[in-house]
Amino acid sequence: MFQPVRVADFIMEKDRLFAQLTLDEEEFKLYEQVYAHVTLDTPTPDLVIYLQAPVDVLQKRVAKRGRHYERFMDRDYLERLAESYTRFFHDFCDAPLLIVNAAEIDFASNESDYRLLLEQVKKTRGGRHYFNPAPLAV
Repeated sequence: MFQPVRVADFIMEKDRLFAQLTLDEEEFKLYEQVYAHVTLDTPTPDLVIYLQAPVDVLQKRVAKRGRHYERFMDRDYLERLAESYTRFFHDFCDAPLLIVNAAEIDFASNESDYRLLLEQVKKTRGGRHYFNPAPLAV
């Protein structure tokens, strides 16, 4: 009832997506061997949140963050990564999933956007859910 809440921006399966995009065939075979051993006792998350946005938005956010290790992320790489995420989460059923349209909201910079997401997370129980907080066009 009063278990601590743990929040992470990573699930092990996500690591594999990056490996498929960045490693050559031989490196990926080795990665698969290590991955099989590392993931044996990986705990299942209570909820996975997939923040989905168009590549143009992703590029702007990556540039805004200015992280040194993200400088190599050109448009082609981001398109391939976004497609990998879409395919992965289309079939994902290992844990409850909340898919969020994050195209027109900014949880990192806008407190009200963050609170909207937090309220949705609190309401989400089991299964697959979609959250589209973008304003409706009238």
